[in-house]
Amino acid sequence: MANRRISVIPAKVDTNKNVQPKYKKLNVVAYCRVSTLQEEQESSYEAQIEYYKKLINENPNWNMAGIYADDGISATNTKKRDDFNAMIDRCIKKSDEIDMIITKSISRFARNTVDSLIHIRKLKEKNIAVYFEKENINTLDSSGELLITILSSQAQEESRNISENVRWGLKRKYETGETLVSRLLGYKRNKNGQLEIIPKEAEIVKFIFAEFMEGSSYNKIANKLKEKGYKTIRGKTNWGVASVIRILSNEKYIGDTLCQKTYTVDFLTKERRTNNGEVNQYYTENSHKGIIPRELFYRVQEEMERRANSKNKAPNKNETDRKCRYNSKYALTSIFICKECGTPYRRQVWSKYGEKKAVWRCENRLRNGTKYCKNSPTYDEKVLQKAIMNAINKQLQDKNKFVDSFRKNVISVISKDTTTEYDLEIKVLEKQLVNLIKNNTYENTEEYETACKNITNRIEELETNKIKSLGGRDKLSKADEFMDNTNIYMTEYDDVLVRRLIRNVIAVSENKIEICFQNGNIIVENI
Repeated sequence: MANRRISVIPAKVDTNKNVQPKYKKLNVVAYCRVSTLQEEQESSYEAQIEYYKKLINENPNWNMAGIYADDGISATNTKKRDDFNAMIDRCIKKSDEIDMIITKSISRFARNTVDSLIHIRKLKEKNIAVYFEKENINTLDSSGELLITILSSQAQEESRNISENVRWGLKRKYETGETLVSRLLGYKRNKNGQLEIIPKEAEIVKFIFAEFMEGSSYNKIANKLKEKGYKTIRGKTNWGVASVIRILSNEKYIGDTLCQKTYTVDFLTKERRTNNGEVNQYYTENSHKGIIPRELFYRVQEEMERRANSKNKAPNKNETDRKCRYNSKYALTSIFICKECGTPYRRQVWSKYGEKKAVWRCENRLRNGTKYCKNSPTYDEKVLQKAIMNAINKQLQDKNKFVDSFRKNVISVISKDTTTEYDLEIKVLEKQLVNLIKNNTYENTEEYETACKNITNRIEELETNKIKSLGGRDKLSKADEFMDNTNIYMTEYDDVLVRRLIRNVIAVSENKIEICFQNGNIIVENI
């Protein structure tokens, strides 16, 4: 094999080109952040800015390219950090203006591993370094990304621990009956941290309840509020139907508190969802002074349910209305949830050997087989309904918390859509109750509530007599003892009653369901 011969061809040198210096000054920006708005950290926020100004200006190899700072914002993700996002956007779009970002530590940059690495890699593509002082890491070094992955994971775990500690603290407060709402129309926090009534705003709340009981629709109430110039909790006069409904259905206006109506799905995304039985709820009676008498509030809930049901029965033939009627036909539709996959159950009719049987099955399991939901059980409808009625009757024994509102619902359900000689007097008394709310002349709160209670007691007496005249004993055992609150026992399943009393039913296993009532109580029932 012949010997290889290698010749070097000298590169051409442009003698007219200006000679560039071997080193150039780096354009450096600093990013600093304080994670809370606590007073003791305000000085820290200002101190960080001054520190980085001095650090950059005193380094002869650095040029000051800017200071970016976010104050009082959580760092579990970067979506809401305005200065951080502005800095990254500038780096990506004008990469020639910045060579390096300097920050205190990884946890100040991001506590989310995914966010941290995504931004670091974007910056690395633009040849922009991120230098973390505490960890002494430069992301453009060979070992930088490995260290970043490890340390970001640690920072993320720190956020998880903080989130779990906060959740634990909130749970303890719920268990002691503490009301955590910071601001609510009609209320403010006093020096002791308790909810205190704001008389002027309380009049707005009373107006809404009174108008609704007089027959006004949600939309009509919203329009009247606008006309009168009443302001929302945000100080605006533009009222919406959703705001009216929220006020009418909020138990805080009778002095009670239901905690954990929503829950956080993920500590990183901070996404919140309506609590459909996924986590425990806590119901506290008399947690603060109420604006609306309980008797009026319960009747409003019944009327809201009645209006909702009547709308669903509209004789429309389009697809949307058919779907609406299907959803409203069975109370368990949309509230009976599979614990394994979180999908609602659906009613089906099985036919075998000429016999038909209604069952409830997980809709996810029906659509996709066992691909996404492997163990969801099938429930016989009659057995399921019996278990639900057992749970309702168990709640009846808790007379302090449940029986008053239950009696009102039972009366309404059994006597619905039927007119008797008792109805005229009932309507007159309801008008008196509304006028009492509108024109409260009682200076003593106890006298005011007693007056409301006397009217509602008479209404209940008339409605009980109405039940007896209609043969209500078929659904309610020992109707003669109904007014005494003793030995009340429901004997027949009723969809309307289930809608009013139960928030969710969770399919736990083949022989067990979990029933979450509107008042926050939870009962595990064997099937």
